[in-house]
Amino acid sequence: MPLTREDLEMQKAKFRDRTARFADAGYDRLGAPEFILDGAGELAGPVLDVGTGMGLTARALAARGLDVVSVDTSADDQQVADYLTEGAEARRRIAFARSDAARLPFPDGHFGSAVAVDVLHHLEAGAPVLAEIRRVVKPGGLVVVADFSAAGFEMVARVHASEGSSHPEGPVTVDWARGFLGGLGLAEEKTFEGHFHRVAVFRTPAGIDAPPAFTALDRPGLFRALDAFAKNWLAHDGCWFLAAEERYGMQVAIELDTESWRRFAAAEARRIMEAFAIPAGGGLDALERALSYRMYSFVNPSRIEREPDGRTLRFFMVTCRVQQTRRRKGLPDFPCRGVGEVEFATFARTVDSRIATRCLACPPDPEADGHCGWEFTIGK
Repeated sequence: MPLTREDLEMQKAKFRDRTARFADAGYDRLGAPEFILDGAGELAGPVLDVGTGMGLTARALAARGLDVVSVDTSADDQQVADYLTEGAEARRRIAFARSDAARLPFPDGHFGSAVAVDVLHHLEAGAPVLAEIRRVVKPGGLVVVADFSAAGFEMVARVHASEGSSHPEGPVTVDWARGFLGGLGLAEEKTFEGHFHRVAVFRTPAGIDAPPAFTALDRPGLFRALDAFAKNWLAHDGCWFLAAEERYGMQVAIELDTESWRRFAAAEARRIMEAFAIPAGGGLDALERALSYRMYSFVNPSRIEREPDGRTLRFFMVTCRVQQTRRRKGLPDFPCRGVGEVEFATFARTVDSRIATRCLACPPDPEADGHCGWEFTIGK
């Protein structure tokens, strides 16, 4: 329900009163965003401002000639922030959008940069928000995270206590965010402190320079290319195995294949995690995402089941192109269980070392019927 003019005036008076209390405590509330942005370096627009609050950071960005989209889950805060925003230029540059930062309604690479000031300590879980920020910032863009220092939190607590309230201080810190963003492949450019704040500045990985033939493809064309690459990848794996079998026999070929998959599964998992901002140690949620991006997904239909307790994931390869081809040729199913146990266990452990893997069925198991199923579990 929209706030009335009377409500907005009351909130404006409250904002001015708290700003004065901060000043009495030695904190320049309006100057802090300027200090953070000055130290961050040159930001490219449009800028994503995560956590509108009273609009302090959004207005500081707009004053620098940047277009800003400021997101927050609180409709009331956004109305107040909009009401506090004065001047036609600032109002033109700032778009206040109610949105959960863990599920941003923007495409990949939509923003030139992103800032999150005094937001982290309000979060119960920082991973979904930071991963979304990473997703929507273009390659090579800056990501700035800032929150109160220890002295800052103590100062804020005093101010809130003078008002008869308390100030939350959650589990997500700047140092935690530094480690997480680094795990997503962002490069930390600098850290600095001042104005009761700690600040860390990151740059997202640069984009990939694709050959002209691929940059000219439309979306359906890119999917056709991926489909062709996946089939070629699988065909090469089969050709490699047949060559090894012809020279060394089936048993040695399987041993070589097992060792090859041990190495490849780890490399594939690491590249998928880097490319799609999947954090290491992210549990079964991270594994589910990583499995969906495997090259297999283009050639072998699959499905995933999750238990309500969140500690069990089952992956079923519904159709196996290799086994289908062998059956068309009148050949028995390839006995791939031993190779698969190494492959899937290695892939899962690369995503999160806590994950245990168990084979549910895989050829030559009679119940497999040319398919395979795998169970992944993780402790509390």
